[in-house]
Amino acid sequence: MTPAELTAARERMGLNMSQMAKQLKTKYRTYQDWEYGRRRIPGIVEAAVELLLQKDAWLMRRTEERLSKAIYGLWLNRPRILRSGRASG
Repeated sequence: MTPAELTAARERMGLNMSQMAKQLKTKYRTYQDWEYGRRRIPGIVEAAVELLLQKDAWLMRRTEERLSKAIYGLWLNRPRILRSGRASG
């Protein structure tokens, strides 16, 4: 994994450097050195980043599914007046 790939992965997850370091259970300075290319990125970090990306994608899909179901439920349970599109009177 290159420093640019590490940066891209972090940005895709919407994290700043400090948050990413915490996710990887490493010191901020060590993470910063990896991203700036001052230190080689260990293979285990690459594997951990891939897992974080998969987890992030899974959480996004799960959230979208739940929101979709909630919105559909609200639509089904809306007041009768809104269903007919006209007010009775």
